[in-house]
Amino acid sequence: MITSILNPEQIKKSEELLNRIRSDEGELLSDYVNREEDTKYDAIENGMVRFFDDDENEGVFASLIFFGMFRIFIAFEKDTDKYTQELAELIHSAKEKNSDIPARVYFIAEQKKLIEGLQQSVKFDQENYYAAHEFIMDRKHFKGFANDKNLEIKPFEADKIGDYALLLDNAMTFVSPPANFQGNLAGLAERLERVKENAFYTFYKDGELVGLYWLDNDFYTIDIMAVAPAHQRKGYGSIILSHAINNVFTEQKIAATGEKFETAKLYCVDWNEKGLAFYKKYGMIKKGHTYAVSLAEIEL
Repeated sequence: MITSILNPEQIKKSEELLNRIRSDEGELLSDYVNREEDTKYDAIENGMVRFFDDDENEGVFASLIFFGMFRIFIAFEKDTDKYTQELAELIHSAKEKNSDIPARVYFIAEQKKLIEGLQQSVKFDQENYYAAHEFIMDRKHFKGFANDKNLEIKPFEADKIGDYALLLDNAMTFVSPPANFQGNLAGLAERLERVKENAFYTFYKDGELVGLYWLDNDFYTIDIMAVAPAHQRKGYGSIILSHAINNVFTEQKIAATGEKFETAKLYCVDWNEKGLAFYKKYGMIKKGHTYAVSLAEIEL
């Protein structure tokens, strides 16, 4: 049975399942669960939830526009292809309501049957997907920021876009297809223009750019972090990561309440083996494990 109005137990279970994809994702449910109208609540629009009330395998389908991005989440307690047709119809309905916005669909990465089953009913863009581990650092376990390599730290500089793009292309060799920030300097500049205020920093050693990071628009997720290949394994990565986490904990605040964030997080794609080892060694904790794919033309 699929229910559209959730009781407290179903809401709790939905939050638990969604948090297995990306932690804290379930907490957004309170802004749109049990609402049938396409009404805007703060940063959320067109939120919709359906609960699969199956005693043997509970599941949840959730779709929303969050900060202008159309996202669909599908998670079940156990891997299954039992509800392929129902899920395909829900995806189709959500997409029809938001036909002008590109969509991404998020699954728990280990749910292979679920993903493969839907691939038979819904057309995904197989060239535009990622699988990523979520890493978390909470305030009480953070050891603080120390610049023991005496790196020079600078904010965004518009005339350095070319330098930023070159570093990113050289550092992000694990990206498939290969990163091409140098081929779209205008796009990079536009992207950084939105986050540059207290959320973008570069790091220099003896006048040479060695690394950078910027935060996502939620201001507690580290969107991009990169260290120039020639300067890796020198301890710079830990300094940059510590600065980013410290920035989340000390500078970025929730506008509505003024309260400081208690956790910082980032995502590392499965095939970035050096990154996975680095974040684990640093002491970050692995949480969610996401498989995400872009939604192309739907075939039902």
